[in-house]
Amino acid sequence: MPCADRAAAVHFIAFGLRGAAVVALLGLLSAAPGALAKSNVRAAKAGKDPVTLLRLSIDAPRTLSYIGQFETVRFSSARASATIVKVEHRAPAMTRRWFVAPEALYGDYIITRGTATYDFDTKRGRLTISHNPTIDNQISAADDFDQVLSNYRAIPDGADTVADRATQSYVFVNKHTGERALRVWLDRETHLVLKKEEYHGNGAVASQARFEELRYTAAIPSDLFAIDPPRGYRQVAGVSVDMPSSDIQRVIKEAGFTPYEPKNLPQGFELDSGDVTTVNGVRTLQLLYSDGLRTISLFENANGAAADFGTLRPKTITFEGHDAQYVEDGPTTLLTWNEHNLHFALVGDLLRSELVAIASSVVP
Repeated sequence: MPCADRAAAVHFIAFGLRGAAVVALLGLLSAAPGALAKSNVRAAKAGKDPVTLLRLSIDAPRTLSYIGQFETVRFSSARASATIVKVEHRAPAMTRRWFVAPEALYGDYIITRGTATYDFDTKRGRLTISHNPTIDNQISAADDFDQVLSNYRAIPDGADTVADRATQSYVFVNKHTGERALRVWLDRETHLVLKKEEYHGNGAVASQARFEELRYTAAIPSDLFAIDPPRGYRQVAGVSVDMPSSDIQRVIKEAGFTPYEPKNLPQGFELDSGDVTTVNGVRTLQLLYSDGLRTISLFENANGAAADFGTLRPKTITFEGHDAQYVEDGPTTLLTWNEHNLHFALVGDLLRSELVAIASSVVP
């Protein structure tokens, strides 16, 4: 089952729960590279439409290098958590993130090189290595963005200044519900995403992330991205994700048990891909549903493995006679329950009430 691994601090680099386009377009922690992209500058001068500029923003992290600092605040029903990170990124795919706050993470750092992530826990002397091929999959990114546009309208929403850079903001409005889901601020010259806000279905802000400082430069020393662990560190294997498969029937056969699928999904969501992974010896099926911008992952296993909530404290809720547990972290909710001798977990960028409605439709 999924784990709320190191809570909000590493949310934007979580594995397998978000499409590549959203990682590239919205993830301020995704990397970003050297000289200013000439094609982006020409597009800006030509006054391209929002869709063209947003597409260019997907490629921006591969063509711009920078040094900066950014802050992320995630809101849930009971609390708000803030993270401050210093970041160095060198094109096309090397990034170092060093945690300044909260105090519990101070001094820890994460290095991403291509599809591999190296998480250095300085207090415990531990290096965790994970792999995820979707991080650097541009083809998937383009396909996901097409799905975003099929379900959302991108509407220009005014100019602003972020980290001393002129920006243009765009709001993504759901075509089916009329609700705004996301607002992004793009650097007018480079089209890098400098700020973003995600919203709950009721309109409340779920998370906010922005660069407080930013300087474009390619003069970043290679040794900043060294991955050799310091003396005395213990190296452990993290989550290694295969490329999700669109051959759902093959994935279901590999699960080794008869799974269930939700019968009730919000408008615009489609079954995107699936995967079977073994975590701590437990074979777990993941089915990923997406409307391009938001995702819902349904995890199932038949071996008695309950969800790991990490440092988050779950609350109890009852639906259709089931005692379920849930946690909320910014826009993301995790709901778990047992039924028909299976263990289920739903993870989605949705309100708790929406996930409960979906969960109620999983088993007839």
